[in-house]
Amino acid sequence: AGANPCNPCAAKNACNPCNPCAAANPCNPCNPCAASAGLSDKCAVPRLASAAACNPCAAKKTANPCNPCAAKNPCNPCAASNPCNPCGAGAASVEITGREADTAYNCLKADIVATYSKGGMAQIKNYTNWKIFNSASYLAETHGGRYLNNYANAVAASTYGQYDKVEKMPVGSVLVKDGIAVNATGQTGVSPLFVMEKMKAGFEPSAGDWRYTMIMPNGTVVGTTKGKGSASVKFCAACHAAGADNDFLLFLPEELRIQG
Repeated sequence: AGANPCNPCAAKNACNPCNPCAAANPCNPCNPCAASAGLSDKCAVPRLASAAACNPCAAKKTANPCNPCAAKNPCNPCAASNPCNPCGAGAASVEITGREADTAYNCLKADIVATYSKGGMAQIKNYTNWKIFNSASYLAETHGGRYLNNYANAVAASTYGQYDKVEKMPVGSVLVKDGIAVNATGQTGVSPLFVMEKMKAGFEPSAGDWRYTMIMPNGTVVGTTKGKGSASVKFCAACHAAGADNDFLLFLPEELRIQG
């Protein structure tokens, strides 16, 4: 499928050099259409994996009678309305329960920690020992339909736990969102890591003096505010502008919040 010229998600798609579904697309490193890249059966969601066993579009269907380039083929990955299309609207928001997400997350946790450590960020060392603020992994549409977890360092914890009452986070606060990606066949993998650091006044006033960093599932730091690849994380600040009344923070669902 990856080399299929009809596949709109093909990394080498000649029809669109800035293909928004390309796994390594430099135009949008947090592209929800790229969520399926790097997923495997290692920590699969059993319920989805079982349902996919009879799916003619399943990647593991070795004797698939469907021609992926057939215009009228319901399994055609080029069909805009095709439910099997990896870039279809539902591809980035597969719904699983919090328990299923947590089970997969715990299964992948060693891989998650090892992957992010490759980024070399001293600020997030041992972040999984920090206070976690969600009672279960939650679906974050604004982060590519991944299932995330929110951690805060000791400087940030007591203030961050006030949620909608937060007015200003202390300098030195570090917030981390890690998690997993999942596809319709139950395969899971490491999500990008999203990091926010509260810098000294004047660092970036228009963004509340937050520094954003994103580490990809292969351990590559794709960008840091005012650092290498800064253009790649501008969308982080743009999105968080919606939370300007709470020091540019956007919070997880109320029913899953753990108080600080």
